Amino acid sequence: MFLRSTLVVLCTAVAASAQVSMTLLGTIDVSPATTAGSPSYIGNNPTAVAWNGTDLFVGGLNASGLVANTAIVKVSTPLTTPVFGTAFGVLSTPNSRGYTGLAVRGNVLAASWDDGAVSPNGITAWDLNGAPLWTRSTRGSSGVAFDPGFFGAPAASGVGWTTFGSGRRALQDTVSGANVYDGTNGMIILAPAPDNGTTWRDMAFDSETGDIWLRMGNKVLSALRVGDNAVANNQVAVQATSALTILSQNLAFVRQPIGKVVFWNDRAVQNAGQNFFDVVRCVRASDNLPMVVDWGTFAPATGNAAYDFSYDEASGTMAISDLLNRQVHIFRVSVFNEIGVGCPGQGGFAPQLRAVGSAWPNGLIDYRVTQAAPLSLGLYVFGDTPVQVPLPFPGGCDLYAAPLAVLTGLFVTAPGPDGSGTGSLPVPIAPGLTGLSLVAQAAILENGDLNTLRTTNGVQVILP
Repeated sequence: MFLRSTLVVLCTAVAASAQVSMTLLGTIDVSPATTAGSPSYIGNNPTAVAWNGTDLFVGGLNASGLVANTAIVKVSTPLTTPVFGTAFGVLSTPNSRGYTGLAVRGNVLAASWDDGAVSPNGITAWDLNGAPLWTRSTRGSSGVAFDPGFFGAPAASGVGWTTFGSGRRALQDTVSGANVYDGTNGMIILAPAPDNGTTWRDMAFDSETGDIWLRMGNKVLSALRVGDNAVANNQVAVQATSALTILSQNLAFVRQPIGKVVFWNDRAVQNAGQNFFDVVRCVRASDNLPMVVDWGTFAPATGNAAYDFSYDEASGTMAISDLLNRQVHIFRVSVFNEIGVGCPGQGGFAPQLRAVGSAWPNGLIDYRVTQAAPLSLGLYVFGDTPVQVPLPFPGGCDLYAAPLAVLTGLFVTAPGPDGSGTGSLPVPIAPGLTGLSLVAQAAILENGDLNTLRTTNGVQVILP
């Protein structure tokens, strides 16, 4: 039985497009770690972040104009009362250099550090209390990420990295730091010419397949994993404006039960005053199409486009660091699938349905209808399976949610011009409903007449 306060659905399915919603959980001021003389001091600004759903790790940049220390700090309980630990990985660093990337998996934190040359501290690994595990000599210019291997093959998993001038992904054993693959035999990650440059800045992996995503000269690259140490279909996924000499071009791969997306920051210039929403982008991983992200009530200060991302798949949360404003924002990420299209009605407008908010336990999804006819009656339809079935009414509109388990959320659109009608239905997500499928759609009876019934697209979510 369906209840408006509790969602009970029956099975999973796959649909066509994607909608992405970000719910701000909290913002952490990391300026205590950028204050000279503090035991938590990491440098002047945060430039790298790692987040495991519990603890936050932040790496720093030296922007003092002189040689100075950079380091990493652990921030415990960041979403309640942040507690800054003692900085570790403290290294004397030239101006405009420092930590370029952090990644955390299990009990290991990996870091890349760049002083402009090959260094014995280029790639390092630590336990979660900041105790050193191993080091790898290289220039840590290009980020670091945990490679899950080809569909989880342990022999091909470890700490992945690359460096300027290399066309390959190197790999270190997570525990010992021993070479699994190096710059002579690691998998080739170059994009086809003319985009086969090697000014790498960051990398990320699909946690299930091992597919790789990279930043190179501000562009977003990807390649399909086809073996333990092999990729195919190397391509430029996003042909962004080239910027070869600018730091802090990063990305994060997000896998959820209903879809996969990639977040990245478009940092072609590094001046202050850039709008967060203009430079933080998202694409659908299946075809690289840009996604419109709903950020809710989040209202960030302008910055210089230097953001780093860390997604924790278990909790569905993402940390985004802001270098200029010395902040880290943590969001709940919800991915929805969009099914079909709305059915054109009055004035040629097709009503649209979008889901925003959190699809996680104790979250709230707000189903919003736009572009509906004015002075009309609307309601919401819920099922558990996406379909495309013509309805037996004039207009030839399609049903996308089956079976018709719930008809609810009656609303009346206000007076106004064609396409001005709106409606909203908040749906709380009860705990314990993981893995269940929910398909929503709205129907509009224009002027209250069943003969002019029009339907929206459908929206599906699989509760994580």
